[in-house]
Amino acid sequence: MIRVLLVSVCLAGVAADVRDLQRARMKVPRAAWKGSNTGDVLNGHLKKMFPHTKPCHFWTAEELQSYQEKLYSFKHEDFDKIYQGTSDNRRMVFNSLKDHQNHWAKINGAVKASPHLKEMHRDGHCHEAVMWLIHHVPAPDQHSVFAKTAVPLLPTKKHSCESGAVCENYKAHVTCAECHSGSGIDEQDYNESHAFLPEDPKHPGWSRQRRCDSNWDPPCGPCEGIGGPYWGDKVDQFQPTNCELLHSPKEIPVKDRMAPEFAEQYIVHQLGSDRLIRTQNQAKYAAYSQIRSTLWYDFPLGGESNGTATDGMAKLRHDSFYDDKEWAWLDHGLVSELHFQTREQREANITGPMVSLMHGFLGYGEYMGGCTCVGDPVGVPTLGGLVDVHKQPHGAFLEGAEYLGRIKIGVEYDGFKLGDKGHGDMTKKKDMIVDHYIKWFLHLFVDADPQSPTYKQPVRFYGPYSGFAVYVKFEKKQPPAEVWDTACVENGWGTKEFKPLRHCMGKKISTYKCMNVEKKHPEVCKPWEGSADAVIV
Repeated sequence: MIRVLLVSVCLAGVAADVRDLQRARMKVPRAAWKGSNTGDVLNGHLKKMFPHTKPCHFWTAEELQSYQEKLYSFKHEDFDKIYQGTSDNRRMVFNSLKDHQNHWAKINGAVKASPHLKEMHRDGHCHEAVMWLIHHVPAPDQHSVFAKTAVPLLPTKKHSCESGAVCENYKAHVTCAECHSGSGIDEQDYNESHAFLPEDPKHPGWSRQRRCDSNWDPPCGPCEGIGGPYWGDKVDQFQPTNCELLHSPKEIPVKDRMAPEFAEQYIVHQLGSDRLIRTQNQAKYAAYSQIRSTLWYDFPLGGESNGTATDGMAKLRHDSFYDDKEWAWLDHGLVSELHFQTREQREANITGPMVSLMHGFLGYGEYMGGCTCVGDPVGVPTLGGLVDVHKQPHGAFLEGAEYLGRIKIGVEYDGFKLGDKGHGDMTKKKDMIVDHYIKWFLHLFVDADPQSPTYKQPVRFYGPYSGFAVYVKFEKKQPPAEVWDTACVENGWGTKEFKPLRHCMGKKISTYKCMNVEKKHPEVCKPWEGSADAVIV
C-alpha cells in the first residue's frame, strides 16, 4: 500500500498538490517500487532522491525518534486524512506527537530490559521514518529541508519474532515494505515504461483486454480490462468479447451515469470463472475453474450510514459449484463461504469471520477441512450504498471508482436459463449498453440501456485474477434467515440430489465442528467452533 514524493506544508492551510494527493490515493506500488529484495529496491530510489543517505545500522533508535519528531512537524494533514479514510497502513497510528513520544518511551523501556531486541527496534524505526518522509511530508519539503541532512536507508534484514511489545511494534512498522514486495509474476506487474501482459502477436489487443489496472500507464481505455471467461494466466487463456465505445466520460455528465451500486439486500445467480489461489505471487500453483454460484447479500442501510440491522451487521454468502473436472468430483465442487462483520468490528478495523464449507468433506471430522473459520481477508464489502467509518464514507464502487465511459459489449452466456446443466456456453453473447467502472484491478459493468429489463443494474463483474461473473438472475429481496446458519441450503441450482447435501440439508452449521484457524483475532471465529449457540442473526 505505498508510493513516492509529496507537497509543501510550510504555509499553514495551503492545499496539497493534486499530483501528491492522487499518489496518496493509490494503494498499489508501481513495479519500479517493488521487488523481491524490497530494501535494495527502495534504497536505490532513496539514493536517487536525496543527496545524503545513511545506512540504518549507523543510526540509533533514539536518533531516529528525534528525526521523526522533525518529520512530524512537516507532515501534511491532507495525506493522513486519505490514509485514515481507507484504513491504509500508511496512516498515523497516534493522533499527536506527544502520543508517539509516549509510545516510544514505553518501547525504549522494553528494549532496555531485553537488549537483544535493540537491532530489531532500530530497524523498525528506519522503516517508519522512511514511510513518514515519503508518504506524509510534501515533496518540496522533502527536497529542500530534508535533502540537507542525512536520510535513513531501509534495513535489508528482516527479523522474525513471536510476541511482545517490541515484536508487535516492529511488525507494525514493516507492513509498508511488504506492500512493495514483488508479485512474483512479471507479466502481472505495472512497469514505469509500459504495462504487461506482453502483447502476443497472434492475438493483437488481447493483452490489455485481458488485464488493465487503474494505476497503469497509459491509463485504461473504455474497452480495456474488460476480460471474459478464463482458464489460465496467459494472454490467450481467456475468451475475449466484442466492445464498442459509444461515449467517452467527457460526453456523459455525472448525473446521467449509471450508479455503480447494488441493492442493499439481494440474491443473485451468476456464471463465470474463478482462479485459485487468488494472490498473484501464487501463480505457479493457481488453478482455474468455470463456476456457477449463488450470492446472498444482506446489509440494509435504510438511509442510515451504519445500517439498520442489529449491531449494524453486514452479511454475505456464496455457494459456488466448481464445474471443471479437477473439482467436480468432490460433491460437484460445491464450496460455501459466509462472511459477517458488525459495526463495532468495522470501527475497530476488524474484518470479522469468514466461514468456509467444503461440502464434500462435511461430517468427516474436524481436521478434514469441511468447515474452517478464519479472519475475513477484507471484511464484507459495502455494495448497496455508503457506510461511515470514523466519519469517512466507504463503498465498494460508489467511493473511489473511475468512470471509463459508455460501451456496447458482448455479455456472455446469452440464452442460459437457471436450471440448465453446467456453466453455460461462454461463446454465446448478447450485446448490451453498459457503463464501465474500474477500481484498482476490478471492473464493474452497469446496464445503461433504458429499454433493458436490467436497466441501472450491475450485469457483469471482472477481476483478471480474482473472479469473473455474469449475473444471470438478480432478485432484489432479503435473503431467507436460514441462509446464515444452515450448512446446506437450496441455492437454486437443483442440488437436492447431490451428496452430502442429502444428509446435511437443513442442518445447522453448528452441527459440524469448525476449525478456528484465525491467529490475530481468534475471538471472531469462536462462535463457529461447534457450540450449540453458533448462530449469527
